[in-house]
Amino acid sequence: MTPPVRHRGLVPIALVLLALEGLPGVAQSLPAGPGPWVPAPPDPAAAGWEPVSDVSTLPPEYLPAPANRDPAELAILPRQAKPIENVGIYGIGGGVNFGSDLPNSGVLTGRVGYKLNETMAVSLRPSVIFGNRDLQGNYNGQTSFQLPLTLDFFRRSLVSPYLGGGIATNTYSTGQTNAMLTGGIDLNITQNITLGFNVNYVFLPSGVNFDALQAMTLLYLKF
Repeated sequence: MTPPVRHRGLVPIALVLLALEGLPGVAQSLPAGPGPWVPAPPDPAAAGWEPVSDVSTLPPEYLPAPANRDPAELAILPRQAKPIENVGIYGIGGGVNFGSDLPNSGVLTGRVGYKLNETMAVSLRPSVIFGNRDLQGNYNGQTSFQLPLTLDFFRRSLVSPYLGGGIATNTYSTGQTNAMLTGGIDLNITQNITLGFNVNYVFLPSGVNFDALQAMTLLYLKF
């Protein structure tokens, strides 16, 4: 049989503690054992959410960080938010034609324009004039046609003047096409209703001794 192995210098720790407890003053210096567990008090209940009507009243720590936007980007934001305006002008209406040597007669008129910028536009203003006189001054049932191209000023204003020129056909029942000048004003009563006044001068052929000056009063719807 193999004899038990003994290790010199190794003493069970329990024996050491028992020996130390017997020495005077040592027992009082030993740490006491852990006391019983004590439950921690519960956390206070969180306050309910309250709506904030004014963000500026919040403490600074609750305010959102300011947006770091490029100044060049901010400069174009208003232009992006601005609604895009339709560049076209369309109108249709009627009126009365006046002339010293022409009978007062009805007019069917129209307008097709293009907005150049915030204040100016160009427009075609075709008109069909019902009623005419022949070279002998007799009234007949023929019609004449005018097609001036105008440059329109202050198109957004209440009073919008215009000037231009174009062609006039069958004036005084000549059956010819002649050059003409025109000028007038548009009174923009509302966004879609315009009252217009214009004066036209038609360059008649030689031998026609009638007055070539005409005037029109027109009312048309504009879109």
